[in-house]
Amino acid sequence: MIKNNKILYFIILILFSVIVGGTIISKNNSASKKFEINILSKQLQIKNQQLAKIQKKLSARDLNLQNIVSNGNISFKKLISDQKIDNKFIFSKFQTEDILFSKNNSALGSSYIEYYDNNLYLASGNGIFAFNKFENEIKDLKIINTNIKEIVKYDKFYETSQYGIKDLFIHDKKIYVSLINEKFENCFDLSILRADLNKELLKFNFFFKAKKCIKVDNEYGEFWAHQGAGGRMVLYKNESILFSTGDFRYRTLAQDKNSDYGKILKINLIDGKSEVLSMGHRNAQGLYFNEKYNYVISTEHGPKGGDEININRNPETKIKNFGWPISSYGNHYKKNYSKQRLEGAPLHKSHSKFGFEEPLKYYAASIGISEIVSINDRNDEHEFLVGAMGSEIKEGDLSIHYIKLNKSKSKVIEHNIVTIGERIRDMVYLKNKNIVLLFLETSSSIGILKII
Repeated sequence: MIKNNKILYFIILILFSVIVGGTIISKNNSASKKFEINILSKQLQIKNQQLAKIQKKLSARDLNLQNIVSNGNISFKKLISDQKIDNKFIFSKFQTEDILFSKNNSALGSSYIEYYDNNLYLASGNGIFAFNKFENEIKDLKIINTNIKEIVKYDKFYETSQYGIKDLFIHDKKIYVSLINEKFENCFDLSILRADLNKELLKFNFFFKAKKCIKVDNEYGEFWAHQGAGGRMVLYKNESILFSTGDFRYRTLAQDKNSDYGKILKINLIDGKSEVLSMGHRNAQGLYFNEKYNYVISTEHGPKGGDEININRNPETKIKNFGWPISSYGNHYKKNYSKQRLEGAPLHKSHSKFGFEEPLKYYAASIGISEIVSINDRNDEHEFLVGAMGSEIKEGDLSIHYIKLNKSKSKVIEHNIVTIGERIRDMVYLKNKNIVLLFLETSSSIGILKII
């Protein structure tokens, strides 16, 4: 057994030696970058397929490839140091080879990050948790033992797949993690686990489960785990959080008030009870709440085109409806949907004409929109950074979008794009340091973005 594990470990190292050399995107022209990214994407897909085969063989012996490689720590090495970008930011990047599995075939490794009590915490997409004190650079992170394998039993969670962890949130000495959970065989929901924050052992229990699970083979006729992702958590008021859910491509659920899917939910942290705050969402990947001015901003994946930035002012006056799948500025990926399917999801090119909330901004070419963070809410100046994944730099993918709103928060008055060259999966703003931490999943790295 030990010999077999050493052989597997050697295979892993070979795979990574092929990939790591291509993970630094050089600063050439856009066409050159696109060529590099396409090659890297193909290499990553091959790597992910190879690792998945190895993991399946190990799973049959109740072993996990991630545990064999990580061995107690997640190590990082600096690849980029204090690089100035557009005279607005200073960028550094620290890469790890110890996060093996991603939640997208174009990524080397997927993770979510959180900053709490001067520590940086990380949760990989397949359930590895780690931490270390954060000052100005990324140090090696110590892995925290958990009971997550006792809770999550299905194999896809631990592999490169659409399934897995969707966000990490820490508040009041408790750690929360959202994930796609298999409630029954081939029937999945969005759930939240919670544990007391402990640097030696995290003993998770279910804190929240969506009312129903969605069958892979359902009556609607479509299922896609990525579109059910959502999963973003953010602190709200009155001892509660906001939680975003996607629709798993069961589109009509977003307009069903009795369904938890395609919504932004308010969940009480004391008793776990939930209520719908807004509906008509396809897959909200970013959330921000401003308590002083009482509004919620969400960023949302559209279909083919139609990514959105939405604002919900005075969110508890009524349940706001953002239109999906009745209205969207994007288009269906397939063109041969039945008349019945299109009647339920017509994707009208107006929201207000049909009684829905118009987005603050939409992207006619999708950018793979992800997290949003506020970098200035003083003196009525509302400035944000929005992450982008995707693969087309010329469309604004693989970048950070700087967004500034007017004083009434009714429109975008400034929008600039800062190319990073990586899929930005998660972001955290550290106000006391005036920096943004980024998880860059193309190369499985953590970036530090100092704001000039």
